[in-house]
Amino acid sequence: MVKATINKEHYACSVTNGSHEIVVDEPIELGGTHKGFAPKGLLMASLASCVAITLRMYIDRKEWEVDKIEVEVNMEIENAEHIFLEEITCTGNLTEEQKFRLEDIATKCPVSKILTAGHEIRSKVL
Repeated sequence: MVKATINKEHYACSVTNGSHEIVVDEPIELGGTHKGFAPKGLLMASLASCVAITLRMYIDRKEWEVDKIEVEVNMEIENAEHIFLEEITCTGNLTEEQKFRLEDIATKCPVSKILTAGHEIRSKVL
């Protein structure tokens, strides 16, 4: 469960999962106060961090020599569809075959699966 709370300050939201709290906001040019990630940025952060964690788990299980994993995510709109572009940099000693395998593993992280599957959102105002 995640809960977002917004008061009258445009558009800073406090978001909590009960244990941790973050601020989500819009940039100043969109009327926000720029106190935190914008919602789309937070979505891209979720994808980037999930891919990084998934790759770290896989690399550690395989005992490959990788000191650092960086995942940069950008979003483009093509023919009215959102395309997430991931650039993954692994600092270490990987073969081309291992890099190719990691590209496949990146698509298997839970957030990637959610974003690429059909979904439904049900809203209810209380």
